[in-house]
Amino acid sequence: MYKKILILLIILILLCGCDNKKKVDVKKDNDNPVEEKEKIIEDDTKDKYIDNNNTPISIYSLNGSKLTKLTRLDTSITPLEDIGVFSIYPSNLDTINLNSSFGQSFYDEWIKYNTNNLLKIGFNIKFSLQDGRNVSFNVLDPNSAIGEYNEYMLTYLYDAYKNRNSSFYSHIEQNELTSDTLYTSIKLQPGGYGNKINSKIVLSVFTYDSEDDFLDNEYRGNSIYSFNICVNGFEC
Repeated sequence: MYKKILILLIILILLCGCDNKKKVDVKKDNDNPVEEKEKIIEDDTKDKYIDNNNTPISIYSLNGSKLTKLTRLDTSITPLEDIGVFSIYPSNLDTINLNSSFGQSFYDEWIKYNTNNLLKIGFNIKFSLQDGRNVSFNVLDPNSAIGEYNEYMLTYLYDAYKNRNSSFYSHIEQNELTSDTLYTSIKLQPGGYGNKINSKIVLSVFTYDSEDDFLDNEYRGNSIYSFNICVNGFEC
């Protein structure tokens, strides 16, 4: 009789031990997905892009001492004939009356936002071709104009501040670039195959401080302004 009771107690103890072990294992398995989820959230946070650069920037036409913001330009394209020279100014105002020369006024306004000389100015040009290709390229320095798309569109950059005391000056060459160079205007000129452009042209100006401001070669920051150049009657 006692022997049977002892055997039953041993069986019960073994069963309880197995059940406890099973519960511990289940709890342990449930911890792993939570830890993995937290790790994924942390990784996503590290890769998130945040731009704190809200520098105002726009494209203007300059007439005497008055700047007028450009929103649209209607024109036609003739290879190797200028579309226009477009002035850049660190502002979002529609019109600006300058109290000094354009170059000096640009500098005085620019240093309010670029106190540490970390910001740079760049441009993007977009259009489509007759063969169906969509073109988008950045102009970050004079050499940017020398590439696969310059047969369709040529660009020239100017520094009005450096030449503020000159009545006539030329575009910036790559070997003239310094840390103090300012891009105060850009000229667009269709290349030899400019008549193959089959859409409006979108000209954008932006300010940036690092390569993080670009994704797949497209600017993704906050400080940007664009306007449409409506050519040859294409939808604009």
